[in-house]
Amino acid sequence: MTTLLIVDDERWTRDTVKTLVDQELWGITRLEEAVNGEQAIRNIQESRPDIVITDMKMPGMDGIGLLEVLERDYPNLPVIVLSGYQDFMYTRQAIKAKAIEYLPKPVDGEELNQALGKAIMEKRKLEQQQMSYPLFASKQPEITSLLDPFYGTLAFSLKELNEAQFEATVQQFLTQITPKLKQNESLHYRLHQQFLLLMEDVMKQHDVTIEDLGFKRKEFMYHPAIPVETVLMNVQVIGKTAIQKIKKGAKQKTRVNLDEIKQYIQENYSSPDLSLGMISKKFYISKEYLTTAFKKKFGCNITEFIIEYRMEKAKELVETTTLQYKTISSMIGYEDVSYFYRLFKKVYGTSPGSMRKD
Repeated sequence: MTTLLIVDDERWTRDTVKTLVDQELWGITRLEEAVNGEQAIRNIQESRPDIVITDMKMPGMDGIGLLEVLERDYPNLPVIVLSGYQDFMYTRQAIKAKAIEYLPKPVDGEELNQALGKAIMEKRKLEQQQMSYPLFASKQPEITSLLDPFYGTLAFSLKELNEAQFEATVQQFLTQITPKLKQNESLHYRLHQQFLLLMEDVMKQHDVTIEDLGFKRKEFMYHPAIPVETVLMNVQVIGKTAIQKIKKGAKQKTRVNLDEIKQYIQENYSSPDLSLGMISKKFYISKEYLTTAFKKKFGCNITEFIIEYRMEKAKELVETTTLQYKTISSMIGYEDVSYFYRLFKKVYGTSPGSMRKD
């Protein structure tokens, strides 16, 4: 059972997050809510949730206060931060508290579920380190002596993006596994776990995600019934694919055309799927690099530009047509008309209806 705690003073945001979360995919069996930091801490003390998603600006104890408490008292509790306030103070505290991800509002479903996947993998890694892994390592040093040089060479191959060496290393290791070792549960488990840690290091090094590499998180789940040979063949396929995708992404990154990306947004602003995550995948570039480069060139990040451009189009439609506001909201990419109202008023300081009357 996995429990997710959503902390936000706005009910519509909590409802949106609950709607976007893929509970079946991540095995989330219970959703709980809190309206500020104090209520969240009481919930954590009583219910012990597995993951926390929190807003930053809330009445009473805000997100900064909550993160400080979590960092001090619950350092192993994965946290995802949401905020519509692009303030470095918030980002800095999120980083300091080792938040899994810092996501801007409006919440993007794809980015939210990617962050949840990262949180669950982090939680499982900590649990595994605290349980089976030390036991296996201490009882069977012969397996450690077999795996350490194997994964050392794999790590070097991935670091150098050497596909041929990576494949040869896996094939050679296959010849070293005796029939007895193939039945060894410890070997099976550690093959999987060490490869997960290796892939995590590689993704951090090259600033990519599992999704950037074209994989689904289910492909990295542990299945004890799968034969060792199959595990190793999966390692080979995943490793080679990762090398190929990272190389391709590196080439694309050097050729990124920010004007082309800006034009793409202007031509596709009406799509509800338009988001930082979607654009980064389409142009084979990391979200972090794209955000930094776009803001340096245009003075705002991707999400801010999408909102500003959509609001410009909405203002034009409000002033020049008699279309219903729900229709205008849909035409500029927002299916939630109440959220459209809030954004419009935030940008222009007045509602669509008041602007049309004036």
